[in-house]
Amino acid sequence: MKNMKPIFVLSLAAVMTMLSACSGSNGGNTAAPTEAPAATETAPEPTENAEAPVADLGGREIRISHWWDATPVGDSEADELARERIKKVEEKYNVKIKYLNTEYWSTPEKISSSVMAGDPFAEIVRLPDGFIWGLMQGGFLTPLDDYMNGSRVAPDVIEAMRFGGENVIGLESWYNPNDSGMFYNKRIFKEAGLKDPQQLMDEDNWNWTSMLDAAKKLTVDNNGDGKTDQFGLAGAHYIFSELLIASNGGTIYDEATKKVTFDSPAAMEALNFEHSLYNEHKVVKENEGNDWEDPAKYFAEGTIAMYPGGLWEIEGRILDKLKDEWGYVYFPKGPQATTYLDPLGQTAAYVIPKGVKDADAIVKIWEELQDFDNWQENRRLSLENVLPDETSLANAVNEEGLVQRVFGGRFGGLGIKEQLDSVTGKFVKGEITPSTGVAQVIGPAQAAAEKVLSGEKAKEDAAKKAAEEAAAEKEEDAKE
Repeated sequence: MKNMKPIFVLSLAAVMTMLSACSGSNGGNTAAPTEAPAATETAPEPTENAEAPVADLGGREIRISHWWDATPVGDSEADELARERIKKVEEKYNVKIKYLNTEYWSTPEKISSSVMAGDPFAEIVRLPDGFIWGLMQGGFLTPLDDYMNGSRVAPDVIEAMRFGGENVIGLESWYNPNDSGMFYNKRIFKEAGLKDPQQLMDEDNWNWTSMLDAAKKLTVDNNGDGKTDQFGLAGAHYIFSELLIASNGGTIYDEATKKVTFDSPAAMEALNFEHSLYNEHKVVKENEGNDWEDPAKYFAEGTIAMYPGGLWEIEGRILDKLKDEWGYVYFPKGPQATTYLDPLGQTAAYVIPKGVKDADAIVKIWEELQDFDNWQENRRLSLENVLPDETSLANAVNEEGLVQRVFGGRFGGLGIKEQLDSVTGKFVKGEITPSTGVAQVIGPAQAAAEKVLSGEKAKEDAAKKAAEEAAAEKEEDAKE
């Protein structure tokens, strides 16, 4: 399949950045996860309003910022269609569309500093994961509720952009069924005579217990030198904690109550299981200084049986590097879960900075630039080009509807996960127990979230950035 040429060439990074996390309760009974609305099969038809006037923006430049160059310049059918949409929009609204390539980490600072200066740097900004909460609470983003009437965006997707049950703050076109799961090495399972994760999934027996059983049997010394040279699992402790908590129906943050929830029973069960994988069973290969890069490298070298990760990792980390046959399945179910769950505790979205003029027309322009009609086909064809077989593809597009994407507790940017990660990094080394670690950071995590949600942190960051820029300008003037 990886040699197939897609009709539509679409960036996986752009297509796979969407939603979620799960809902739960803080320290008490664990609530069942709130199921995110399923991906919309067909976009709703636009509301007809032939008499609605079209805004003439007088030749104005509409700047659209991403952390990559999104200008459609290729010869693919997708780019040709995108250029056609741009041309229609430019003629209809009397505007000129310009794409900005803004460095990832600089994007939130550019929004806050330019809004404070009264001159937003772009009309539409793709805002990276984890920055929406702070900028929203700091008053740097335009609430969009009043501009979504008659939208082609499905109602459930619009509601998903209502952070904390308050304002619709972002623009997103559609949902993806799932973004993360488990990659596995077919050769390793076959040589050991074990059922692989896909076979276990087919039997409805793919869970923490069966994953651990396989990992223990596949953590071995193959060359007889007394050292383990093949491991059942590889990964980063902060990835394992997030996936394990969600797969057990637990949560890290409850968006509705604004409470940190990684001390709930379901979450603690997950963290204790993570502790056992590293310390009791010793089935996770230790990283060698780079938790972000090392696990994927080990898997690509063919010495790891299972590796949890995102679909975005295939191209660049696995494809054309792993010589063995491999597959993709969902992350296994935890003891408290009744289905496979796919978490994403933060979400990117398009936002309109506060102070952008004609926000109602800008929302319409953004919408008319989207390819509502072909997104599912685009995504499938993109995945066909990187996944190894039809079964993995069916899993990735959730053909059987076995995985649920859930949201309700987006914690990215609230400082919560950073507190949790600081102690999971210790307890996977056996330095402390999960209960001790969680007790140490649950309070600081709640305080960090409350500071962001008050808007205080975003304003502090913006003021600091403005002071730095003023100082730099003063230094330049002095040199001259």
